[in-house]
Amino acid sequence: MPVLTAKYTNNAVTAQVFGIEALKALEDQFPSGTPEDSEHRNLKPDASGHGIQDAAIARKQIERDFLSSELDISAERIIFLKQIHGADVIRISELDLVAGAFPVAVADGMFTAEQNVALVVRTADCLPLFFHTGADAEDVIAGVIHCGWRGIARGIIGRAVDLLTFYVDQRKREKKEIDPSITVFPGPYICPSTYEVGHDVAAQFPIVEEKHSARGRPLLDLYKNAELQLGRSAAASKANLELIDPLNALDESQFRNFYSHRRGDRSRNLNVILVRR
Repeated sequence: MPVLTAKYTNNAVTAQVFGIEALKALEDQFPSGTPEDSEHRNLKPDASGHGIQDAAIARKQIERDFLSSELDISAERIIFLKQIHGADVIRISELDLVAGAFPVAVADGMFTAEQNVALVVRTADCLPLFFHTGADAEDVIAGVIHCGWRGIARGIIGRAVDLLTFYVDQRKREKKEIDPSITVFPGPYICPSTYEVGHDVAAQFPIVEEKHSARGRPLLDLYKNAELQLGRSAAASKANLELIDPLNALDESQFRNFYSHRRGDRSRNLNVILVRR
C-alpha cells in the first residue's frame, strides 16, 4: 500500500498530501510527453496522440481512481479543478455531485459543507492552503486553495477568506450548528531558500528574503506572504483565524518528499481535504 507522507486529522476533518512515495507508481500510467502545468491550453497532441486537455483528463482519472481506493470514497465524490493560477474560489454543493459527471471547474480553490466529499488541488512547488471551521460542530466547512505567486498576487487568499466567512454566515442563517472559528494550515511547498524569482515578481510582494540566490536574484517565501494576507483578510472580514502547521510544511527538509516542477518532476502532489461522518 502507498504510504502517506503528510496527514492531519481533527475530529471529522482529514487533510492528506500524497507525494512522491505514494504516487510514484502512477507515473507509468500517465500519457507521455504532456507538460503537467499546461492543461488549460489546448496545444498540439503529445507523443501518445493525446491532446493536452485529453491527457490532463486522463491523468485526473488515474489520480481519481487512486484516491477513490485510498480514501474509500466513490469516484464521483472526488472533486478536481482545472487550475490556471488564478484567484477564483468556488463552493461545491450537493448539486455538483452528479454521479458519473466528474465535475472539473476552472478555479484554484474550493470549499464545501458536504460530507464525504474529497476536494483536491494539485501542486508541485506552489503552496496549498487548507481551511476548515470548528471540527467539533455538527456542521463543518472545509476547503483548499492553490497558491502560486500569481494566485497570491491576484488575491486568491482574500477571495477564499471572504467566501468562507460568507458561507459561514449563510449556514448560521439556515440555523446550522456551526463553529465559525477557522483553522488554516499549509501543505508542502517550494523551499524559500531555493525559490528564486525575477525582480519583477519580487516587486509584487511585501516580504522578500534577506538573502539572495547565488545568481543574485530575489528569494521568495510564499507562505510568509500568504500569512500576511491571511491576517489582513481576517481583520477586514472579522474572521477568527488560527494558523497552525500540523503537516510540518514550514520545515524545508520535508520538501524533498514531494514533487517539484523546478526539479523537473513529471507528477504532482495531491492535496486533499474532506469531512467524514
